[in-house]
Amino acid sequence: MAKILIAEDEVHIQRLTKVVLERGGHTVEVVSSGEDALKTLESGTYVPDLIMLDIMMSGIDGLQVLRTIKSSPKLSKIPVVMLTALSQEAVVVKGIQLGAKDYIRKPFHPTDLLDRINRQLAPAPPKAEGM
Repeated sequence: MAKILIAEDEVHIQRLTKVVLERGGHTVEVVSSGEDALKTLESGTYVPDLIMLDIMMSGIDGLQVLRTIKSSPKLSKIPVVMLTALSQEAVVVKGIQLGAKDYIRKPFHPTDLLDRINRQLAPAPPKAEGM
């Protein structure tokens, strides 16, 4: 179905998201840092249909990666979903303001993860005339 890049530094979350999304028919590339996510994206050899970013990663965090993605003409149209263990609403709001399409709180239920990712990958419904 879709190619998904996951930037997540927790190994057990990497494995879980990869398994859930691959069972859902997607191909998944996993990187462990914001730096690796940007290198992968900027190389141009892997262009994902969706990017999942953990907010809290050492080095370049998910919000910094999101800023870079949204400022790049070649990457800005790729939908981004944030992953967070943070309970602070302000951080989630910041991600949405920067251009994230959704956020998923950790821990998450695998079915919810797959449903929310598939929702972001679904084509937009046609707009009604006159609207």
